Amino acid sequence: MRETFFNTQELPLIIEPDSDNSVAHLNKWLQQQQESFQQKFYKHGAVLFRGFDASSPKAFEDVALTIDPQLNNDYLGTSPRDRVDGTTYIFSASELPGYYPIMQHCEMSYMTKPPVKLFFYCDIEPEYGGETPICNFRKVYAELDKNIREEFDRKGTLTVRNYSGLNGKSKFNLWELKSWDKIFLTTDKAEVEKQCRTYEMDFEWKENDSLRITHHTPSAKKHPLTNEPAWFNHLQVFHPAGGQIEYEHIHARQKRLKTFLWTTFLNVIVPLKKITTKPIDQSMNVLFGDGTPIPDAYVRHVEDVIWKNLVIFPWKKNDILAIDNFSASHGRLPYEGKRRIMVCWSC
Repeated sequence: MRETFFNTQELPLIIEPDSDNSVAHLNKWLQQQQESFQQKFYKHGAVLFRGFDASSPKAFEDVALTIDPQLNNDYLGTSPRDRVDGTTYIFSASELPGYYPIMQHCEMSYMTKPPVKLFFYCDIEPEYGGETPICNFRKVYAELDKNIREEFDRKGTLTVRNYSGLNGKSKFNLWELKSWDKIFLTTDKAEVEKQCRTYEMDFEWKENDSLRITHHTPSAKKHPLTNEPAWFNHLQVFHPAGGQIEYEHIHARQKRLKTFLWTTFLNVIVPLKKITTKPIDQSMNVLFGDGTPIPDAYVRHVEDVIWKNLVIFPWKKNDILAIDNFSASHGRLPYEGKRRIMVCWSC
């Protein structure tokens, strides 16, 4: 196997075949090099397998199971996802519209037991954009302004999600989340409450049959194996200013009319949203652990540090990307045309 890096970055480590590019050969190599591979995986935080004949979702699932047999298909996140036929653990990465950016995050960082590893698979290369950037969140935590980092460490974070009732989403709320039955896969409130208690989520039924879920968590998390601290929360994803700031970075990179228009639109609509809706009532939000709002300036600082350390590489068909969820983040840039990325995770 050949090992390289993308543009001399420390992640992802890229592994390519010397000659035999079959999935069977890759799985055999992973089994033989298990200890060595795990050391490299945790050192770099992400590994990209490129050039192998992983020509089906089932082949992708086999590779992921070889790396970590503890795959899981419970999903309590916010992105709409569909199970892939013929597999047990594979889902579409996200069904959000292509213009919608997904900011950098560690998967389900607000959960008591978030995924340990993530695996992404490129089934159809994006026609334009659609990269899945990754970032070393250990470096992000270390490079944050000392005073801001200490305030987050001291206060922790409160993650808020407000799900609409069974009547569905409002046509006039661009940010409203899917109805709660779509995430819990039941219309039985007692079952929803049972799941919330099982996963240690605080919940509150609101008007119009809506549901509020909250999580009190630290803003950073030490790696369970290496003990290294990493930025570990959904601030830049759920905070009202996050998308607005993200699109400014995206426009600076893509320099298109569409990104300019989206940046302009968000610069107008986001302040209006914050004026008309209380922080706790936002469809999604991250507050300090004491319930006070996090300043937009803090969000901008965090996103600036993230973009400074961001690694953006184009997808190629059959790519498999393995990510250490406790040290490396992932996201998605806007795209146009065809794109199909799949995902699975272990717990």
